[in-house]
Amino acid sequence: MKTKIFSLALLLMITTAGVWAQMAMTGWESPQSETTVGRYRSYADDFIRPDYYSGVKFDKWLGLVSFKTSSFANVGLATKIKDVYIGAFYSGQFWGNAPVNNYTEETRTPTGGGLGVYDVYSTDPSVGDNTKNPQNNVAVLIGAANMGFRLTFRTNYQRFNEDGIVVGSQLYNNYKAEFGYLIPQIGWAMAKDLTKNGIRPYLTFDLGFQRNYLAKDEAGGSGVSISRSANHIDPSFALGLGGYNLYNKNGFKLTADLDYVLTFNVYNNDYSYTDGGVNKTGNIKGTFDSSAFSEQFLVSNTVTPSLAGSWSKDRLALKFKLNLVFGIGSKDTNAMGLNSSNNLVYDGASNDVFTFSFSPDLRLAMQYKLIPDKLTLNMGARLQATAIQAETTDTTTYSSGIITASTKGHKYTMGNFNTRLAIGLSLNLTENFWTEFSTGSTNAYSNGDIDVGKMFIFGSLLVGLKF
Repeated sequence: MKTKIFSLALLLMITTAGVWAQMAMTGWESPQSETTVGRYRSYADDFIRPDYYSGVKFDKWLGLVSFKTSSFANVGLATKIKDVYIGAFYSGQFWGNAPVNNYTEETRTPTGGGLGVYDVYSTDPSVGDNTKNPQNNVAVLIGAANMGFRLTFRTNYQRFNEDGIVVGSQLYNNYKAEFGYLIPQIGWAMAKDLTKNGIRPYLTFDLGFQRNYLAKDEAGGSGVSISRSANHIDPSFALGLGGYNLYNKNGFKLTADLDYVLTFNVYNNDYSYTDGGVNKTGNIKGTFDSSAFSEQFLVSNTVTPSLAGSWSKDRLALKFKLNLVFGIGSKDTNAMGLNSSNNLVYDGASNDVFTFSFSPDLRLAMQYKLIPDKLTLNMGARLQATAIQAETTDTTTYSSGIITASTKGHKYTMGNFNTRLAIGLSLNLTENFWTEFSTGSTNAYSNGDIDVGKMFIFGSLLVGLKF
């Protein structure tokens, strides 16, 4: 089955292209772009995009600062050295939300150790989770010869690794815990259309490292014991056509695009087991949690043909984009167990799941110049159907490596329909000083009615300078 998966992935990579959103910085979107669901970007978006930095106009430098919440900041700076464009960006929380592990220095005789002064933790040291750990993103963009190259690094990774500590009353020779992601990305794009009708290709490669690991070496015990090990590496390739203009007349422009993303989840973990009263270590191409073994492999393909249009006249400008998102993926999951010789064998259900999904996504946006060249009203709406999905599961059941049953199941899921509406403002105070606002009147995917009273409560704020 895995041979078929790779063949399918290769075929789709050759015949299609990647998702435009890969060009955007994860975790960052200007208030204007956020309000208009990505249809009207500003310099604050484009200055760090390899495909559109060339459209950002300034003489010496550009700077911006933006706040979405009190604990999340965005700072950007760009300059030019002769014909080379240089942009830098930070988005994140610094150390905000980082787990804190307090301890006391005590003189005691812990379990497994002698009398001494130890760092004592009352509870197991924490490394947080996906909701608590701080998120931090940095990017550097170099632009030259109508091309852009960007290096991005995103992380919420936390680590605890200490020797000779006491937790409760137990002494540990070593206590190691890790959780979070580390994702470097390199992106390349043309910053100029290759033809008179468009086409501005790009390519990105992400190498995601997801860590979820806990191992303890209990003093006086039988060696290192791994409690959980669910690390995986997620390489992801994205390619994009960059848009092709189908029609451009009387203020109306119609563009088609094609995008593609290929992602793998690759597992390789250690696990511990007891043999003759001593802890030993083995390896699994999957995950280990206490006594549960699961061999895993996943590949997913996302193909997105899209159609976008824009129209403008006098003070009014309108845009739309229809994304037709097709997902094709496969995941192998095999329950495993140790036999009498302490070797891993299939034990339980082995599932080979093939999934096809379709998610249409319509984005609408409007800009109205309340005061030409000074004050612009931004509005955006998104109509999105969560995946209509067809799933086929081949299940083979094993008992200590011997097949006991097999089934093939088919499942169909009809997705929900979600909506979003947002309102914001863009204000050019001077030629070199601008601000953007998204207001608190946004309704996020049907999570309640719009409160018009929140029109003057700003959800995010940006201030930009250019000289």
